Amino acid sequence: MLDSLGTARAALRDAARHTPGWLVIAALLLLAQAVLPAAQVVLLERVVETVDDDPWIALAGLTAVVGLMYPLGQVSLSSTQRMSLRLRLRYRSDLAEAAAQLTPSMLARPEVVTDLEASQTATAVMDDVPGRTLQVLGSGVTSVMLCAVVWAINPVSGLLVVAALAPTVLGFTVISQMEADGWPKVATFDRRASYATEQLVQQRPGTELAVVGSGRKVAAVVAAHRGDATRVLDLMVRKAMLVELAAALATALLFGGALAALVLGGASGAGAAAAVAGTISGLNAIRTCGYAFGTIITASPQALIYRRFLASVPPASPQTVRHDVGEIRLEDVSFTYAGAVEPALRNVSIRAERGEMIALVGVNGAGKTTAINALIGLLGVDAGRVLIDGVDAASMSEGERLGCFGLLVQEFGKFEFSLGDVIRLGTPAEVVPDEDVRAALVSAEAGSFTDRMTLDTQLGQQWGGTGISGGQWQRLALARIYLRDAGIWILDEPTSAIDAEAEREIFGELSRTRAGRITIVVSHRAWTLREMDRIYVIDEGRVVEEGSYAELFAVPGGRFAEIFDGQSTERDESRLRSDDLG
Repeated sequence: MLDSLGTARAALRDAARHTPGWLVIAALLLLAQAVLPAAQVVLLERVVETVDDDPWIALAGLTAVVGLMYPLGQVSLSSTQRMSLRLRLRYRSDLAEAAAQLTPSMLARPEVVTDLEASQTATAVMDDVPGRTLQVLGSGVTSVMLCAVVWAINPVSGLLVVAALAPTVLGFTVISQMEADGWPKVATFDRRASYATEQLVQQRPGTELAVVGSGRKVAAVVAAHRGDATRVLDLMVRKAMLVELAAALATALLFGGALAALVLGGASGAGAAAAVAGTISGLNAIRTCGYAFGTIITASPQALIYRRFLASVPPASPQTVRHDVGEIRLEDVSFTYAGAVEPALRNVSIRAERGEMIALVGVNGAGKTTAINALIGLLGVDAGRVLIDGVDAASMSEGERLGCFGLLVQEFGKFEFSLGDVIRLGTPAEVVPDEDVRAALVSAEAGSFTDRMTLDTQLGQQWGGTGISGGQWQRLALARIYLRDAGIWILDEPTSAIDAEAEREIFGELSRTRAGRITIVVSHRAWTLREMDRIYVIDEGRVVEEGSYAELFAVPGGRFAEIFDGQSTERDESRLRSDDLG
């Protein structure tokens, strides 16, 4: 109950802040509606009492009151809808802004992502809360005014009219608690179902599933999770239906008692008739109050999640890209994943200086990705330090630390926006000149297929735009790194989807422009490692070898030679597919 009241109060504050004009209009219209049932009682009693004398003024007033009920209701509904539209835009914009401020470490927490998904769902119902709150307040005004005019006819009836609100309020309080327990479960099932649905409807995964004929398997996953969500919702609805039925019966008994008190209390014919008619009109207001209050209660658990999520996101300071990093080190770093028996990293030490290109190599699960995540700060190490220009990176803010890096991961983003916007995502700068975008495309060997496009060209066939290959998408991802031009570049399989000729050109350009940065490469192709100043071979979480390409291949029985046996010539470039979990 308190949560629902808090939700209603917060919603009215939002409406007053973001759409004050429509809030005032809606409130005035609902207030006008609220006084009509009581006015109907007074005027109807006057008409009956003056029927043999001069009823015309009272009759005209009664006609106006009855005639205004429907149009006032429609105009009031339209005004609350317009208020809701503006609030929905605000809620969704604020949520998008909060999501944009999430740090990588926050995104790695499942509960944060679940709350984000639930908050997105909440925006579909929160915008309706201010209008429903006004309806509840209007119903309260209706009940009080009816009580006052019916009290003048029969005090007991007046009290029973007000008491008729109680079952509705109590009933929906019970429903609120049930829904507060149920909605988080529904959000979890919906999130899983939505993810599976995206795999069916998005072009790339959907095409793959269609080609191999496995779409039905994913559809079964969707159906299973939607079914789980539906069962939770069905149980909530069934319980709510029983509570609402009990509340409705109690309300009907109280209204019946009010009418009986009128008849038994010896009220005059005019008064009794007027009170009966007004009470029946009031019953409709009470029903509206119940529905409106139910909407607030239903929205309350979701609104609480939404507001909790927004409050949990720390204010984001603009990220500043640092271009002049002189050195980075891992010093005796160890790390063990939660629940794991063995460490993923054991006393790992790695160093790189400006102008150097170094590589991390190893089989899947050796610990390469864990080492990269430790460098960036996505993992908090158990022992050891990460030093950036001699400063312990743990003492830096997350934004300051991330500003030192440009990162290209294997699962690079394929953002289906305009060509220019896709590249500009590489930097937090608000204004990026077109010539800088074009220069980045050329450096990433993407000029060959983008020179004929304008920067406004829409990418992605699902939007009616230009379709490009996986290798071309990867070059665009690399172009974002060039545009960012951070002091440390981390390139995890930067050419995995690119043909051999383009790969040579890309690594040639990386080598040519290496002087102003530190470049760290994760690669499974032997020939791409030949230009590296130093190669670190990681095996079972340890650095087991270190040296140049030639030095490592010269070690008899060495781990590097064992891993890359058969790849020592350019003609044999077998790829070791990496889904490196370590």
